[in-house]
Amino acid sequence: MEVTLGGVALETPSQRIKRFSLLLWGPSGCGKTTLAATAPKNLLWLNFDPDGTDAVANVDGIEVLDFAKQPASIAEKFKEENPIRIKQFLIDRPDIKTVVFDSLTTFGEKALYHGVKVAQGTNKGKKEGVTIESPGYSGFGNKNTWTQLCVSNLLQVTGELERNMIFIAHEDKPEKDSNGIVLYISIMLGSSLNEQVPVKLSEIWNMTDTGKERRIAVRNCRARKPMKSRMFITSEESEFIWHYDADKQEGEGIAQWYERWSQNGGKKIDLPASTKKSKK
Repeated sequence: MEVTLGGVALETPSQRIKRFSLLLWGPSGCGKTTLAATAPKNLLWLNFDPDGTDAVANVDGIEVLDFAKQPASIAEKFKEENPIRIKQFLIDRPDIKTVVFDSLTTFGEKALYHGVKVAQGTNKGKKEGVTIESPGYSGFGNKNTWTQLCVSNLLQVTGELERNMIFIAHEDKPEKDSNGIVLYISIMLGSSLNEQVPVKLSEIWNMTDTGKERRIAVRNCRARKPMKSRMFITSEESEFIWHYDADKQEGEGIAQWYERWSQNGGKKIDLPASTKKSKK
């Protein structure tokens, strides 16, 4: 017998394993787009990066909504509960298994630019003398609020419809102490967003291309943070080497890892066996 409280059905944790939500971050050109494109298909790609989908131009099963050339005011449409009316679109398209947002960093740039413009029309913004060079609390406040709402609203819609959600973000410059020693490297979101956004997602992965191999870190390592995973066991290894031929589209990717995790009832799985790397 189904039991409900407050109109919500009572479930066990294993019954709730339906989708994953991921924030994938790393430096430009490391392969984030290529990795995201290995997620369960079909993919709806919400693109904000100029020429951001060039790396997956020959990958089947991807449909793109390109916002890169849209005015900065597009950021406000993502603060609505049903951003860009995406819910009905996904209902009509059950074949779309994953939504990719590329990237939160460039979305934040649009949100800041438009946030400054909106703030300039308010008494508080005028008092602060808000400009794009000096956004002040009002400009940054708008940007942070809209970015948070964008993430929360897309997670809400995709979660309700049991679709996977991937956000891509860029890596920020190293944070150094007074002696120039690197303390840590984090996500290029800015302000408190580096802490506020990751708590909303189940997977936070960092990706790096050394020139010889691509590494995916699922636990804080190599001075980079934050990372976490509910999919992979991280007690012994922090990262693994990802072997994938992007030209031939050969090798394991997110779809295979997600399938293995789902079949395991939501219990954490080992890192890809053929690509393990010793913990640093």
